[in-house]
Amino acid sequence: MSFPQPYPPTPIDFEDWNNVIDALEARFGSSASSFIRDRKRIINSRGNIWEKAAGNIQLAIEDVLLDEGGALWLPKGKINETSGWVVDEEKPVHVFGAGMCWHDLDRGTMIKFSVPNGVHCVDIDAPGTIHFGGLYDMTLYPASGNQDVVHLDSVSDWHMDRIYINQAKRHGLHVESTGDSWNIWVEDCLIENCAQKGIRLEGGAGAGAILKSYFLNNYFYANGVDIELGALDGTTGKVRLCQFHNNQHFNTVGVGLRMYRKVEQILVMGHIFYKTGGNAIDVNDDGQANKCERITIGPFDIDGQSVTPVGLNIQGYTAHVVYGLGQIFGCTTASVQTGPNTSDIVEGTVIKS
Repeated sequence: MSFPQPYPPTPIDFEDWNNVIDALEARFGSSASSFIRDRKRIINSRGNIWEKAAGNIQLAIEDVLLDEGGALWLPKGKINETSGWVVDEEKPVHVFGAGMCWHDLDRGTMIKFSVPNGVHCVDIDAPGTIHFGGLYDMTLYPASGNQDVVHLDSVSDWHMDRIYINQAKRHGLHVESTGDSWNIWVEDCLIENCAQKGIRLEGGAGAGAILKSYFLNNYFYANGVDIELGALDGTTGKVRLCQFHNNQHFNTVGVGLRMYRKVEQILVMGHIFYKTGGNAIDVNDDGQANKCERITIGPFDIDGQSVTPVGLNIQGYTAHVVYGLGQIFGCTTASVQTGPNTSDIVEGTVIKS
């Protein structure tokens, strides 16, 4: 059906509302009105609805996979999951919540995962590459288990936007590289109190590369390490052509930003580091064949608070690094350290105190 389009536009009234409902029901069936009116249940892009209860989000995911992928909308409130979410087919799944909130509260969409050891809270991993998909506007809180909150392998054009992760038992977001992953966007997230890494980009799990990905405007607090990237568990893959913009690192237990083995063509801009227990930025390798190279860092601000050992630590055979337009102060060992085997390290304007 069609609607009249007056100009200038007139205010929406009850007749317009009813016309919209009639049109949706003609397209999607009788559940369409619930899609608009009922925000207390789980709804997916097929027009199907589930109660807000453990296990039903996974049912909604499996349902959209029958339709070559799609989206889910989660209601406000807490859902206590006893198993993880799994996307194991090469189809896009987008999961939208009703906003972030403090962990273990129900002021937005809060998912509490009480899962056994060996299980990721969210596992996006298919035999081939999953193109598109993402998580948006919710809190993910692992109450138990020993794996990752969000685990990815072989994805492209995938988003994690406005997600709050607190108390990951291992890593907050973990990307592995048994196959290539590219165009991953992580934006406006809060990642706190992760036992190991807030974000781990594992370029050595297989022969794949993690590349052309973006990590923007995120806040990290009291993680073991905030961001770690490189060929970490092996040397067959790599991390390259990634950008990190405007991230904030506060009270990190260890290193703020760590690059180790086979990291290439990385841009780090606008980061603030405050009182990291390890070096604020650390670049290293285990030999010339696995060196990191072509890294650009700046602008930046590193406030060691008489806790951080080294502001910028460049070691191994690292080559072609440009850093500058920054300030480094309050470090206990040195503002900047470079090893004897590094080469082509260029410092711009940096105030050290």
